Amino acid sequence: MFRMIDLLFKVTLTEWKAFAKDPAVMLIVFFGVIFYAFYYPYPYKNQVANKAPAAIVDLDHSTMSHQIIRAASAMQEDTIVAIYENELEAQKALADEKIYGYMKIPQGLEADLRKGQNASVGVYCHGGFILLYGNVASAFTTAAMSVGATTQVKRIVMQGHSLSEAMAIRDPIPTRFFRMFNASGGYGIYAVSAVLMIILQQTLLVAVGVMGGPRKNRHFKVFKNDDETEGAPLLIRYFGRSLAYILHYLAALFFFKFVIYHVFGFPDRGNEWLVLLFGLLFFGAVVNMGMWIAQFFKYRETALLVFASVPIFVVFASGFSWPSGNMPRAIQMIAAFIPSTYAIPTWLSIQNIGANFQEVSHNLIRLFELSVFYLFLGLIHAKREDLLGRVIWRAKRLRRRWRRREL
Repeated sequence: MFRMIDLLFKVTLTEWKAFAKDPAVMLIVFFGVIFYAFYYPYPYKNQVANKAPAAIVDLDHSTMSHQIIRAASAMQEDTIVAIYENELEAQKALADEKIYGYMKIPQGLEADLRKGQNASVGVYCHGGFILLYGNVASAFTTAAMSVGATTQVKRIVMQGHSLSEAMAIRDPIPTRFFRMFNASGGYGIYAVSAVLMIILQQTLLVAVGVMGGPRKNRHFKVFKNDDETEGAPLLIRYFGRSLAYILHYLAALFFFKFVIYHVFGFPDRGNEWLVLLFGLLFFGAVVNMGMWIAQFFKYRETALLVFASVPIFVVFASGFSWPSGNMPRAIQMIAAFIPSTYAIPTWLSIQNIGANFQEVSHNLIRLFELSVFYLFLGLIHAKREDLLGRVIWRAKRLRRRWRRREL
């Protein structure tokens, strides 16, 4: 019993030393993880895309249009860089991406409002920049509504109502918006946390694939004199190697939590023990998935080509950039077998919201089920490969004997 445990940890240590000495794997599991952990969040360090260049086309030239211009200029979401007399100039600036949106104040706006008639302004934004589109449109809308509300309240006061009555008449049910768990509305908090999980998943799959998974007697230079660990029983070999990857990536996960999250100011509300449980289940599922798939690769380079070519699909299928319910049924079915589909919402809930075990238990159960599913496939395939290897070895041995007899 103790001998088997000792052999298990010896396999774990040998595997960790092996991928630490392998330049290809070292580049992925050490430098790759650290590099992407700093590289990807850095462009979103400011979190919100504020002060986008914008313009206003003023065709009214009235006191009210000037008030709207001042109100729009005071918004933090945009920067008014030009006031145009002609809409064609604004359209050209928008097409050249000198501005990302403009507001058109029509002629007769103030006169129509003073007569009590409805009036509208046009807001045109660059649809190619989703984040800027929303910010610029929101800034222009808020500016126009605030000036319009002031004018409407003044007109109601002139009819004999008090200021408080006029405000209640103008807006009988005021709406207050509260942004929960992402107070700044930052893109980094929303997207980077999810992508970091995909980085961990894909680099781990590449590492397991490049190292050959649970194969027996791998033909690597680093394993040349390690017959004991390379020829260990299947279960010892399988779980010992898996443990090396899981422990290494648990360290990477806590590096993200305690270093990356604090460097870039991301919310860190997750309980450490729950994060540990999440990491064990997530990386267990990923390692078992990699152990199974790696056995189909004849060359170690194939793992890099396969797993490095699918991150875009994994990002889309995970459901954080587009609602899963709106995806084609085929993609939903494929996504159900990818660990990150459950890991991303779990990680966001734990870290951003501070969710407890009960609140994320359904996704943790899914990760456990995936881990068991891929473990079963990996062991069955590895057992088949071991038996096939024995048959081939015996066949070669018999062949050598027959040749000796013939001679």
